[in-house]
Amino acid sequence: MGKTWQKCWNALNYLYGALQTGSRKRLRSYRNIHSGRCFIIGNGPSLRNSDLRRLMELGETTFACNSLIKLFGEIPFTPTYYFAQDNKIILDNKDEITKYDGIRFVKAHYAGRYHIKGVTYYNMLFPQKPIGFSNEISKVVYSGQTVTYSMIQFAAYMGFKEIYLIGVDCNYSSGNSVITQESYFDPRLFNTGRSYAAPEVDTNLLAYARAREVCDMQGVKIYNATRGGKLEIFERADLDKVLDNH
Repeated sequence: MGKTWQKCWNALNYLYGALQTGSRKRLRSYRNIHSGRCFIIGNGPSLRNSDLRRLMELGETTFACNSLIKLFGEIPFTPTYYFAQDNKIILDNKDEITKYDGIRFVKAHYAGRYHIKGVTYYNMLFPQKPIGFSNEISKVVYSGQTVTYSMIQFAAYMGFKEIYLIGVDCNYSSGNSVITQESYFDPRLFNTGRSYAAPEVDTNLLAYARAREVCDMQGVKIYNATRGGKLEIFERADLDKVLDNH
């Protein structure tokens, strides 16, 4: 994406966000409402239904995203917070997002197009150089080309001091520059009728490094409790031991 086009795109996104006055007010209400720990859930192949079930049973605060919403009625799990910010993901899951009565956060750029009632929209800007990390999510959330980075910004804003990532394998299966269903822990999360571009892993890693840097300065610790995978930027934690210490 050229610099001029990116500036125009960011300006448009900012305008969409500025128009969502109700959402901006709700976003401000989330500042420091939590403490302790939370779990940010990716959809990578290492994730297990049993992990989700145990998080639910323990009453942990959880952040989930994207097509995992397809399984909310089929597995014993619903998250505390749900996120969607990719255009294709929103298109594929609009009905589920609309019907789901939990707390939902959606990127504001699509507000005028999809009109999903009851969601809270957030303003997102494309990656900056260096990549930004938001301390005021009611104004802006910075893109790391992965919704996981957005969820980390939200978690830090909400006051969590320990953030655990699970199912964030950072290890994608792709062919012909598009992602394949092997990148997901459940094939139902993959729409066989649509092509999804392979993630921009280099940008993802820069964003995660930025998250670690900022959160360390703020006294927030991010752990990678994913079972395996290739993400080594964050200190590793054993998920079973973490949950045993509930």
